[in-house]
Amino acid sequence: MKKKSLTIFFPVFLLCLIFLTSGCSQATKKRLVTVEDELSKVQAQVSTLQNEKAQLEQSLTETKKALEEAKAENSKLKGEIDSLKARISDLEKEKNDLIAASEKDKADNSKKVRALNNLIARLRNEVKEKEANIEAKNAEIESLKNSEAALKKADEENKAKISSLNKDLADLTEKMNKEIAGKKKTITILEVLLAAAIILAIIGFVRKRKTLSA
Repeated sequence: MKKKSLTIFFPVFLLCLIFLTSGCSQATKKRLVTVEDELSKVQAQVSTLQNEKAQLEQSLTETKKALEEAKAENSKLKGEIDSLKARISDLEKEKNDLIAASEKDKADNSKKVRALNNLIARLRNEVKEKEANIEAKNAEIESLKNSEAALKKADEENKAKISSLNKDLADLTEKMNKEIAGKKKTITILEVLLAAAIILAIIGFVRKRKTLSA
């Protein structure tokens, strides 16, 4: 009776082990698929942020270039204004010298004085125009500086997001590796138990045959 019970028990035990092994394998696959999906999403987010970072860096480079060009143009305009002011000063001196000349030369010099007055007025208008251009350039430089600061801030925020996502990616990878290691260990134990059950079943079967033969 005991041998008969043992003979029935082993196949049942064997079937249970096979069912457990199959169930663990399916659960492991589902968990791995979930973790892999999360990894794919994080990797996609990292890729998107890296593209945004590249665009921000390009915009920042272009803004810096425009800022340098605006500063250079501003410096050039200031140099031109200084040159014009120096020329005006020289012309004013020349005019005053002519005015201070003797009455004898007054008639001859009056034409020159008028011409110099016209030239001085024109040069002063040029100075005003260039000063207006400088004010416009200063406003442009200020705007470019603000854009540069905004781009730098956006770039820093983007870097922080990428760093956070890389950490999430590392955590998910570690989690997946632990899941795989744990399930491998469980499957190995179940496989050992399954092998032991098969061996015991074979032994029981052999003993049964011997008993029947006897």
